[in-house]
Amino acid sequence: MAMPSKTAGPLIGLVVFVILFVLAAASSVYLLTEWNKSAATEAKAKRDLAAVVPPGYLDQDAGMQAQQAAQGEGKSLVEFLVSRNANLMSAVTGETSGDAMTLRGALNLKPDETVKQKLQSLERARVDAVNKATELERAVEQASAEVSQIQAQADEAKRVTEEQVRELQATIAPYAEATERTLASLEELKAELATARESAKTEYATEIEEERAKQASLVAANQALTARVQELQKQVDQFRIKPADPALLVDGRVIDLSQTAKDQVFISLGNKDRVRAGMTFEVYPDPSAILYDPKTDRQSPGIASIEIIKVGDTTSTARVTRKAPRATVAKGNVLANAVYSPNYQYKFLVHGKFDVDSDGKVTDSESDYIRAKIREWGGVVVDGSDITPDIDFIVLGSVPVRPQIRSIGADDAAYAAQLEASRAYDSYQALVAAASAAQVPVLNWNRFQILTGSAER
Repeated sequence: MAMPSKTAGPLIGLVVFVILFVLAAASSVYLLTEWNKSAATEAKAKRDLAAVVPPGYLDQDAGMQAQQAAQGEGKSLVEFLVSRNANLMSAVTGETSGDAMTLRGALNLKPDETVKQKLQSLERARVDAVNKATELERAVEQASAEVSQIQAQADEAKRVTEEQVRELQATIAPYAEATERTLASLEELKAELATARESAKTEYATEIEEERAKQASLVAANQALTARVQELQKQVDQFRIKPADPALLVDGRVIDLSQTAKDQVFISLGNKDRVRAGMTFEVYPDPSAILYDPKTDRQSPGIASIEIIKVGDTTSTARVTRKAPRATVAKGNVLANAVYSPNYQYKFLVHGKFDVDSDGKVTDSESDYIRAKIREWGGVVVDGSDITPDIDFIVLGSVPVRPQIRSIGADDAAYAAQLEASRAYDSYQALVAAASAAQVPVLNWNRFQILTGSAER
C-alpha cells in the first residue's frame, strides 16, 4: 500500500475549504433570495392590511377586541368583520350585502342621525301613541255612556210622544167630524157663488163696458205722454256735449312716453293746473275725436284712459288704465275730463238716481258717489233741482217710471209711494224741458264716465 506524500494533505484541505466556501456562498445567495422574497411578501401583506385596517388600528382597544373576537370564532379579522357586516345587513334589510348608506336608508335615518337617536325618537312616538290611544279609549267610553243616556232619553221621549199622540187623536176626533161637515157646507157655498157670479156678469155688463172705455182713454193718454217723452228726449239730445270747437274740451296733452316703465306717460298738467294724484282723463288722438254719436246715444270713448300717479310743478306722470285694442298712446294725444278744467271750476247739477255699479238698481247713495267724484276732480256741485244761469252741466240719472195713480186712502203706504214716484217723474221731465230751454249740456252716466276717463277698465 502506497503512503501519501507530504503535499497531499494540504491539497486535500484546500479542496475541502474551496468546497465549503462554495457551499457557504451558495447558501448565502439562497438565503438572501429567500429573505428578499419574504420582505416583498411582508411589504405586500402590510399594504393589503393597510387597505383593510388603518395603520395602528390593531394596537387600539377596538382593534384588539376585534382580533380577539375573530380568534374566538377561528376566523381572520377580515372574515370576522365581513361576516359581522353581513349579519347586520341581513338583520336590518334582509340582504347580506350593502354599505353604510344602504343601512342608513333602510333605517330611514337623517344625515346626522344615529340609530340610537332614531330608536329614542320611535320610542317617544310609541309612548305618545299609547297615551293618545288611552285618551281615545277614555273618550270612547265617555261617548258610549252619553249615547246610552241619550238612547234612554229618546226611548222615554218616544213613549211620551206616543201617549200624547193617542190623547191628541182622541181630542181631535170631534173636530174631524166637524171639519167634514164644514167641507160639505163649503161645496154648497161654491155652488151658490157660481150662481151669483153668473148673475153679476149680467147685472154689471154695462159697468164693464164703461170701464173698458176708460181704459181705452187711459191707453190713448199714455201714448200721448210717450210721444211727449220722445220729443223731450230729442230736445235733450240736442244739448249733449257737442261744442262747435271740440278743442274746448281739451284739458291737456301727452308730452312724452316713459322709456323705463311700461304703460306710463307724461302729461302737460301739474300743480299749477290744480291736478292731483288719482284724477283720471280720457285720451283722444286729437280734438276732433271727442264726438257724440246720436245713433247709438253714446259718447265716443277715447283710445285709452289714464290715472295720475305723480304730480310735478308743471307736468305729471300717469299710468294707462285702459287701452283700446290695437290702439297706441302717442306723444301729442289730447286729454279730456268733463269735470276738470285747468283754469275754471265747472258747476254741475246732479239730478235723479243712478245705477253706478250696474246691478240694475238705482239708489240715492250712487248719486252721492257721483257728486263726490265731481268734487274730487275739482268741480262744484250745485244743490237743489232748479237750473240757474251759472250751471255749466246737468248730470241726469235714469228716467223714473211714471206710475198709474189709483184711488187709495191718503194713509195708505202704497198710495204715498205712487204719489212720490209720480212727483219724481214730473220733476225729471220739468228739468229736461228747462235744460232744453236754457241750452245747458246734459250728461247721462255713460257719457259722464267716458268724458272723465273713469269708464270700466
